[in-house]
Amino acid sequence: MNMRNELFAKWVAAMKEVKFPVLTVDEVFSGLPKGSDSNISVGGLVVCNTGDLFSRFIKPTDFPIESAEALATLILDRAGL
Repeated sequence: MNMRNELFAKWVAAMKEVKFPVLTVDEVFSGLPKGSDSNISVGGLVVCNTGDLFSRFIKPTDFPIESAEALATLILDRAGL
């Protein structure tokens, strides 16, 4: 599995408790086990913190976001992955 696919799968799984559609980033954080302090790992290495990731790649004008898949795709596209 390549990095994009692995990150996509992990993010979608991590957001299983998020109630989509969401209108704010805080609604996403409220459904994550550690909120904005959650970390994303690939191959056992932490590659980013969710709070940092969202502040870099998600804009207020992106909302509403309809699904975990749409959010993961948006982040990955903006990150160039």
